[in-house]
Amino acid sequence: MRISKSLFKNLTRCPNFCPLYDMYKFRSLHHVKSIHGIDVEDVYNLPEGEFDDEKEEMRDIFYSMFDEETGEDLTIESNAQLEAMQEYFTEIEIIAGKKISELFGGDVHYSKTTKEQKLFSFEEGENEYFCYLDGYLETDEGIKIFEVKGTTSNKFIKLGKKIKKDSEEDFLTIDSKEDIYESIFVRGPKGILYLREDLLDNIETDRLSIKDYERHRAKLFNRYGSDGTGRYVFDLAVERYIIENSLRQQGKEELIDSIKYYLVVLTGDYIFDGTYVDGKPYYGLDKNGRSLITLIDMTTITKEYQLIIDDQKRTIERYLENLSITNNNVGEFCELKKSTQCRFKPVCFKKVSIEGSILEYMKKHWAFSVQNGRKKERFTVYELINRGMYKMTDVPLNYLDKQYNIIQYQCITDNSTYINKEKIKMVINDLKYPLYHLDFETFGCPIPRYKGEKPYSQSLFQFSIHVEKERGKCDKVRDHHDFLATDHQDHREELVKKMIETIDLSNGGTVIVYNEAFEKTRLKELAQLFPEYAESLLKIRDHIFDLLHVLTGNKKMFLPYAHPYLTPDEAEAWAGSINYYHNKMAGSYSIKKVLPLFSDLSYANLGVRNGTEAVLVYSQLPHFTETEYQEKYLALREYCKQDTWAMVEILWGLQKIVEE
Repeated sequence: MRISKSLFKNLTRCPNFCPLYDMYKFRSLHHVKSIHGIDVEDVYNLPEGEFDDEKEEMRDIFYSMFDEETGEDLTIESNAQLEAMQEYFTEIEIIAGKKISELFGGDVHYSKTTKEQKLFSFEEGENEYFCYLDGYLETDEGIKIFEVKGTTSNKFIKLGKKIKKDSEEDFLTIDSKEDIYESIFVRGPKGILYLREDLLDNIETDRLSIKDYERHRAKLFNRYGSDGTGRYVFDLAVERYIIENSLRQQGKEELIDSIKYYLVVLTGDYIFDGTYVDGKPYYGLDKNGRSLITLIDMTTITKEYQLIIDDQKRTIERYLENLSITNNNVGEFCELKKSTQCRFKPVCFKKVSIEGSILEYMKKHWAFSVQNGRKKERFTVYELINRGMYKMTDVPLNYLDKQYNIIQYQCITDNSTYINKEKIKMVINDLKYPLYHLDFETFGCPIPRYKGEKPYSQSLFQFSIHVEKERGKCDKVRDHHDFLATDHQDHREELVKKMIETIDLSNGGTVIVYNEAFEKTRLKELAQLFPEYAESLLKIRDHIFDLLHVLTGNKKMFLPYAHPYLTPDEAEAWAGSINYYHNKMAGSYSIKKVLPLFSDLSYANLGVRNGTEAVLVYSQLPHFTETEYQEKYLALREYCKQDTWAMVEILWGLQKIVEE
């Protein structure tokens, strides 16, 4: 088998990926030896009609991969977000190649076309392992290997001790994570990030202990860690393993110790100064002397990784020899709902892809526990699935110790709706009119496009506002105001001016949003970018009311309404407890899940149906024909308009319920 670096990573996920991949590749069972303990050959040699259940289970695996009637591949999920950003990821590789050449000189071997990149491979047994390199450079000092990733340096800077509060007050003055964290990484010559141990005599500081250092360093070895750093290091470590074994087979072992390995990422705090050359952004050093690209020396870490990778290669060989699918084998390695999610999720999660699934429990990572003597034994949702608990009601009630999870359990058991009318009524009756229902759409481009932006800045291109002058008095069309950029030029100041003009708070009022963290952060960023409008923008921000918090509960929102006889702890618990839940929400408070509970309004017939599609359509505006442009531009406006009107209808629905 030819095993690429990407396939190597997937084959080492779990014992099931190898046989499932074999079935997928050949659309046949002929290599697979057993499924859930059932011998494949024995079952298919039995007379027709015997062991039909087992045969059906085997067929079901194929039907989870391919549509039974059309043959459509069901393991491939479209990723509109990735599609929208693909040209920018390609640009990152080009910028990185130029930066590497600038730093080290010489002829860097890189290409945006994979097959034109430097190739290394080695053979062992019946398998060939190979990888293409994002960047390869030979210098007098030795060989340098570069793995380009579309992430930022901030992920790595954050591995360390937080030494300064990243507060709202600091927002306008602090623009670097390196001002906030005492990291395990430090900048060395050429601005390259190194582990402290590689550059300094003493890794311990007054603020970073050895224990802290080792704890954060260990995250680099967790390929499934929540911070994401381990995944990138693992990629480079696999690459190193293939390169070193390739050199050994070529009789070039003497080169191995001269090779340096680098991750190449975007500088998270780089601020684009707005310089354009020939109509394209020019990414020189920013006002703080930072480059858009940061190199991270991972030579030490990837060397330590080699024994682990070698062990995983032997695991692959064992999996390929056994080719047996085992029952109930899911875990964090499935990378559920991540961009790196296993392609065979439709197979392994079929039994939990049901209404009332155990996956609908909120905050699943710490939802389940049982008292075991004096200690609480906690379980992951994957452990419970592997025990055969597929539905919410399969979980024993005594496994749930969080109020919101118990409410979920009771709602699905009793087929009831949970609502705390008293709490909801308190806050919505205090709303100050007029209400400005506000929603933003943004484009989180990997590389900054406009002055003042950083990598992945959520650049505003659209807003929608419905103005409700009096309670219950708002027309979907007449009281609607919006702004949508007509192209990819910088229209942010136009957007700001129209928003300030629309939201008139001179006589009071309330700005209604759904999930305030997003809108509040965008308004702070705009205030920083356009100081002449800062006072008006921050005033809008100060008048924000989060409709989501009305449903989920929120300490800051509800504490002022707490009964005086409650203790401080009781008051906080009351304020933070959820106020509304219905089974149809499936554990989610997204506006798309909540809206159908209060309205017949639907997104199904819209040309743009969700935020991801909105980003994709916006990314393609310059490439549409005139007819396509008119159609898609209107669809974007209608989508954002629907979001703010949805907020109007949810509020009206809540007002009606609490008055009943």
